[in-house]
Amino acid sequence: MTKGTHKLDYATQILDNSPDGIFTISTDLEIRYANPAFCKIVGYSAEELIGTQITTYLADLRILDACMREVAASGKCRDQETIFKRKDGTEVHISKNVQAITNAGRDINEILVSVRDMTDLHRLNKDLERFQQQLVEHTQQLETTLENLRMTQRQLLESERLASLGALVAGIAHEMNTPLGVSVTSATSIQDRVANLRDAFTNNTLKRTEMEDFLSHADQACTILCNNLRRASDMMNGFKEVAVDQNVDEPRKINLRRYCDEILTNLGPKFKHRRIGVRNHCDEGIDLHINPGALYQILSNLLVNSLVHGYAKDEPGTITIGAHLEKDTVVLDYRDDGKGIAEEHLNRVFEPFFTTRRGQGGSGLGLSIVYNLTTSTLGGSIDIESAPGEGVHFRLMLPTAKSDLYATEAP
Repeated sequence: MTKGTHKLDYATQILDNSPDGIFTISTDLEIRYANPAFCKIVGYSAEELIGTQITTYLADLRILDACMREVAASGKCRDQETIFKRKDGTEVHISKNVQAITNAGRDINEILVSVRDMTDLHRLNKDLERFQQQLVEHTQQLETTLENLRMTQRQLLESERLASLGALVAGIAHEMNTPLGVSVTSATSIQDRVANLRDAFTNNTLKRTEMEDFLSHADQACTILCNNLRRASDMMNGFKEVAVDQNVDEPRKINLRRYCDEILTNLGPKFKHRRIGVRNHCDEGIDLHINPGALYQILSNLLVNSLVHGYAKDEPGTITIGAHLEKDTVVLDYRDDGKGIAEEHLNRVFEPFFTTRRGQGGSGLGLSIVYNLTTSTLGGSIDIESAPGEGVHFRLMLPTAKSDLYATEAP
């Protein structure tokens, strides 16, 4: 054995033991050597491969042409991905490095090709592309769903607003009935007395005592009439302000205590047949620039929530609304002394559609609307404290930066 032959055998041994697939081809593309790793990749034995054209096993000959031009120009070819056809008809994606083997005259004798099986990586990349596409589609679906939820939320808020307006109309009809009814009675009484007085005057039978009696009665009836018409006018102005507030989102200046009184007046019919008293303990002189319709919705939902969930039908109770200033923040405290909320429900009361009275008048939207209006519309925060049998306490913190709140001196 010559020294050169020993080197060749040693090099072949190294190539045979390489984990990478390695083969060599002639300049006319005939396979001259294939190591076991390459044979395993394509599924052919070395005997089947040697002497055949490499083009037999390539799925894309364009890459081969470009690679051969690069080898002829520089003696090597950059790493590229290509596809080989296996013996069983399947395809394998490989990454290849090509290096020319030259003689002393720098002529190319053979071309050494090293390949790695990239099928698993290629499959993972395809899976990743598919997953990315699915992620894009799912993201689009979620965005569509989110927009639908936002639209549904707006519709629910609008429905709640319309329901509140319906309650407001009922409140107007109920509250206005008494002063207007008394006014009609007084006016009718005066009309009857005027008719009797006219008859007596026409027949020359009018007596001084009858005239004095008429004047006394007319004076009393006019007093009653004026008082009740003034009361009806004040109610109508208050109702009009609240109705406008529920339909106009523009902020305006209100006195908190007086506005709470107006809200309680409007909601009076809901409490008329209940043994529940509502107390307004808001500090005097708190004026704020705020979306009053949002405040109306918040307090009316809290009051209705207490009626529905806090007390049994004939159970007595007291609801207290208080407010005070803490530096640049108004603190609005709402309390009832009803049955309270179980601990396992306390963290879910602001969730949309969560209710413990499904099918019994509870929609699960009232406190969710309260939370959204407080945090989004008014830019504040809301906390809740409760325990079974100890009532409930809602604390609303309304920042001055959002609501342009300011205090004035009490008169």
